[in-house]
Amino acid sequence: MPPEFSLLAEFFLIYGDGIVERPWSGRIHTINFVYSTFLSKHGQKWNEDLDVFYDLLQRFNYISNDALEFRTTFERPGVELVFVNRLKVELMKKLPSMGVFTAPVPFTIKGFEPDWRASLNDLLAPKAKSDWALSLIDDDAQAIWDLLEQPTATEVLAAERAKLITVKKAFYHACDDTTHNQVLAKLCFNSRSLGHNFSELPTNAKVRKIINANRTQLPKGVFNCQKHKVHYLPLITNSTDVNLGNCSYLDTCHKLRSCRYVHFYTLNPSQQEEDHLPNPDSELAIDYTIGVPGIVMPVLPPQWICCDVRKLPFSVLGKFAAIISDPAWDIHMSLPYATCKDAELLSLPMNELQDEGVLFLWVTGRSIEIGRKALAQWGYTISDEMIWIKLNQLRRTIVTGRTGHWINHSKENLIVGIKGNPFWLNRKVDLDYIVSGTRETSRKPDELYDIVERLVGKHARKLEIFGRDHNIRDGWFSMFLRYSFVFHTSLY
Repeated sequence: MPPEFSLLAEFFLIYGDGIVERPWSGRIHTINFVYSTFLSKHGQKWNEDLDVFYDLLQRFNYISNDALEFRTTFERPGVELVFVNRLKVELMKKLPSMGVFTAPVPFTIKGFEPDWRASLNDLLAPKAKSDWALSLIDDDAQAIWDLLEQPTATEVLAAERAKLITVKKAFYHACDDTTHNQVLAKLCFNSRSLGHNFSELPTNAKVRKIINANRTQLPKGVFNCQKHKVHYLPLITNSTDVNLGNCSYLDTCHKLRSCRYVHFYTLNPSQQEEDHLPNPDSELAIDYTIGVPGIVMPVLPPQWICCDVRKLPFSVLGKFAAIISDPAWDIHMSLPYATCKDAELLSLPMNELQDEGVLFLWVTGRSIEIGRKALAQWGYTISDEMIWIKLNQLRRTIVTGRTGHWINHSKENLIVGIKGNPFWLNRKVDLDYIVSGTRETSRKPDELYDIVERLVGKHARKLEIFGRDHNIRDGWFSMFLRYSFVFHTSLY
């Protein structure tokens, strides 16, 4: 191994933890100065400029199997050091004694040959065939390999933090006895009182008063059951034809007043526990986000802007750690809102909103490939794909959806793109699917916002583009699609 690599490895073992923290903060020019001082103590001189030093770091990183982790910055040379993997550096120092570097290592990255570099993955692989690898495997390699496969401290802390700050809600089972629902519906509703007006349905509190006032008319089993389980009371109006069966859309039916299918009223249990956090102070637990880990900042109040998204200069909005985009895709069907053409959506300067971070892009069946193309065009790498499995009011999967030309769509797709190297993301906390009920047209499940907040931190800047009025949330900046350039709030 070249002598400068050996000295550089020793340098990172001594100063690795310090140079990524203040006051050096991983800046390459300050590390170059510290390295020059380090070499002077060993009787060597180092007067190379910043580009030469950064080239040395790149070559060192290549041989050490990415022992150094960088992220992009605006300062020359365009990156800064954020993490030093001491284990990889330590193993790299031991490689020459194992006879790995049998040929001189070239001094330019382009000159590297894969056979000349010692891959730590090969070194630790159980099937390695070389004598030095086998001798290492017999001793410590398997233990080291098992250690490397363990979740990092960041992943463990992120999972524990998510448990602490996630609101726990009581789950109630639904009553599967249809006679209970019919008896309660007959007591609380009748066709004359309902008529054709579903918009004036009584609240759960008023229904409870009716039940309690007439409890003597109810069987004891029905009265006790409605306290502990969810009941779906059939709504039979003057226009309902029970022979047609249940409405496919139920409470989200667009033609609720004239629909002839059966709809339902949701009666929640009377004994509902209040939502709570296990620890009232846990919301201020360790919060990883863009910037310095562990620093807790206040959550911004809701902010929103109503404008023509196609004409807004995105640069005035600043940078965001996470973005949710629910474009108004033109699905060639009649929709109750305006849509954008594919070319208009692809031309949006989304690349101006993030230097590094995560973007969640909702796509329809027709626009999946267009969404992939858009992410690539904006500078993102697709890391995951999520799906939202839709449930109706009765907590059942929707068999007949409103979308789909050939097959009924009972789910929606979400493409996740990563930009840059956001090491501060809380990885491996949530799953890649959401099972949740449908609500108003184009309204997405609230669970996604919780996932994003666990991923980037509640106090990180988060943007939702193509939002709706019901999307306004603490810590989020929302952009509503309108065709008039009207501001509804300040940007600050």
